[in-house]
Amino acid sequence: MHSYQLDVCDLKVGFRTEAEPERVERARSYVDELYTQLKGQGGTLNRDRLLAILLIGLADDVLQLRDQHSRADSRLDELLQSLKDCDSDAGGAALADTPDPV
Repeated sequence: MHSYQLDVCDLKVGFRTEAEPERVERARSYVDELYTQLKGQGGTLNRDRLLAILLIGLADDVLQLRDQHSRADSRLDELLQSLKDCDSDAGGAALADTPDPV
């Protein structure tokens, strides 16, 4: 497990994770980019507000991924059923073509 000490959104954060350094740096850079954009829009941006904005964004991402996963599962079920139908049709046709033993 890797340990990290990062500056994120003007805050020093320490944590441990299995994620590789490249992944952590990519995520940190993305969060800092979003933070800079939000600060550039003006208004007060305290940590509580930033946390709420990030949580809403994360929740939206999770819900989108869950929907995509559900649709993928449904599609896989349809394909599996199609394969089963083809297999049973082919099996029945193969048996019909087989001569009866005498």
